[in-house]
Formats: sequence, C-alpha cells, structure tokens
Amino acid sequence: MPPNFTKYDIINIGKGTLMNVQRILDEKIKNYTQNNGQKLIEQTLWNNSTVVYTIEDKQNMEMSLIAIYLEKEKAYLKDTIEKICEDSKKTEYLVKCNQWTTEKLNEGQIIVIETEKITTLIEMALDENITLADNTEEEKKIWLCNLMENVTECVEYIIKKYPGFNIYINNEEICINEAGQGKILLFDLINNEVKTNNEAYEIVTIFKQVANGMNIKFSIKIQEQKIENLRKECLEYIERHKRKNEKDKKLFKENIKKANNGNKESEFVIGYLYENGRGVPQNINEAVKWYRKSAKKKYTKALNNLAYLYQNGNGVEKDIRKAEELLKMSAKQGDDVACLNLGILYQTNNEINMENAKFWYKKAMNKGNEVAERMYKRIREKENL
Repeated sequence: MPPNFTKYDIINIGKGTLMNVQRILDEKIKNYTQNNGQKLIEQTLWNNSTVVYTIEDKQNMEMSLIAIYLEKEKAYLKDTIEKICEDSKKTEYLVKCNQWTTEKLNEGQIIVIETEKITTLIEMALDENITLADNTEEEKKIWLCNLMENVTECVEYIIKKYPGFNIYINNEEICINEAGQGKILLFDLINNEVKTNNEAYEIVTIFKQVANGMNIKFSIKIQEQKIENLRKECLEYIERHKRKNEKDKKLFKENIKKANNGNKESEFVIGYLYENGRGVPQNINEAVKWYRKSAKKKYTKALNNLAYLYQNGNGVEKDIRKAEELLKMSAKQGDDVACLNLGILYQTNNEINMENAKFWYKKAMNKGNEVAERMYKRIREKENL
C-alpha cells in the first residue's frame, strides 16, 4: 500500500504550506521505501501541486507513486480523483492506478497513488537509450505518429468520459508505459485552470517538439480541427509513410546487387539511401563509401553529393578544396547543379570570390537552371545599388 499520512502537524498555513507538504512527503516516501526494502530512483519537481516518484522494489521492478496536494478550496476534486483511479482499472487510455490512499493534511488533503511504471513523453524524448538507430527515417516517423494517434484516442476518451473537465494537454500529462503505449496522466489536468479550444493543436505541437528533439523529420498539418479529425489524419499519415518505406526498401533491394557489381548509378542510389535513412537505417559512413565508388567513375550526381559532404564536414573531415575539386569534375561534364553549387561555394565560402560565383551561376543559367538565374540576378542588383 502507498504510505499513510498520519500524525503530521503543519502549523504554518499560507505561503509556506506547499513547501512544508513537499518536505514532509519527501521524508515519508524516503522512510516508506527504506522500510520496505525499496529504492527511490527519482522524482519530478512539483507541478500544479503534483509530484511523481519512481520506486524500485526488491525484485528490481519499477513503479510510480503520484502525490497530489489539494488545498481546501480544491477539496471537491477528491471524489473525481478517486473516480479516475477506479476508471483507470477498466480502460487502456488512462495510466493504471493500482491502489491509493487519502489523508487530511491541515485544511488540505494529500492523495498518494501507486501506478504502473510511466515515463512522460518529454522524458522519453530525452532518453539517450532511445535512438531508433536501427530504424529507417520513415519507420521513425511511423513510430512517432503511432504514438500520437494512441494519445489522440486517449484524449477522445477523456473528453467523452469527463465532459466537464478543462482539458489542457501538455507534456506532463502525456505518458508512456513500459509496453510503449501512450496514456494520459489525468490528475494534473483536473487541477489546471487553463482552458483551450483545440486539443488537437496542443497534441501536434508537443509531438513536433519531441520530433525535433529526437531529430525526426516529422511533419503533420496543424489545423483548426476536432480531435477525432486528428486521429483520422494520423492513420492516413501512417499508411502513407508505410507505403513510402516499402517503396524505399524495394529500391534498395533492386540496386544493391547492381552496386556490388560496380554499376555507378546504383552505387549512387545506395549512397543516397544510406545518407537519408531511406529503406535502410541512416549510415553516413556507408553513404560516403558508396558515393566514393560512384564518384571514381565520374558519375555527376555522386560527385555533387560527395562534394556537399566535404563542404559541410558530414561523415568526412571538412575540406572546401576537395569539394571544389569534385564539383569542377562534375561541371566539366556539363552538370548544371555542379555549376550552381560552385557558385554557392564561391559566394558563401570564407574566401568569397564574387566574380567566380557569377561565372558559375552564369554557366548554370545557360543550362536552364532557374535557381542559378535568381542567384545571379541578386548579385547584379546589389552591384547596381
């Protein structure tokens, strides 16, 4: 059972109340774990009078203890919280509560709830052990969108089950259990005074932040839409990227044998797939290897992409001169992209040479490259100011 709170006296009610509650609660949890041969792993900071502890038992199994402090004016929430605890045992959408206790603490109340082991979405995103390194870029997007669809379904359930709540989803409420399921930690929500009219917007915004943190190129529309529409959009996104992933895997399979037999076009394709994590897990070293094989045969696309890696120091030591050399090899074969990239290199390199930049932009222009034409015109306009 979670620890009971008895015979604790807090005399000072006012500004220091929550601090005293936190101190007493921390002490109680510490004693509780020691007496039961358990280990306190970590705890979150107090947020909206709620704190989460992670505890490990004698069998090295982890669980979470959630403590909620309700001040006198919010005592009415006690019945709602206990109802949520009961509901959580019957649904997959809420963090499951195993048992709980409620104790009066001066004019307020402390509720301690033992739940299944949970991790907040943001904690998961910051976990260095979750790299998804064995997944293609499309599989990473699918994984994240599956999780978002899961959370969206949870929020739909909450809106229907508890229509009187002020739902404001943030990263503290979105949790992941040990089975990888997205669930909602509802207790902080009912203690929240903020209202929103678009839960779909909040969810997408949070998941985009997580995607950025995990370096996943995740893009889904944020619309003024209802939550049920977002779930439909998630399912369509997942199917779309599953098809794209299968197409990339097929492309890899079709080209790897040819590449191993020395086909320069296929060597380039394999390098490109490795560089971008398409059809295979991203591997920049493999990309460099295959680009080099194709570039030795003077294949222009490989020369251009390898030059880009040298220009930016991606997978190789940064070497502007090597990038310049590779681009000129490609440009001599009449490749307009190489001419454009040489213009950019001369315009943006530390050793800026605008005459050379104009020369190569003009070469690309003459081959019909519209980007080069725009770049050349901008230089000329600045010169005429």
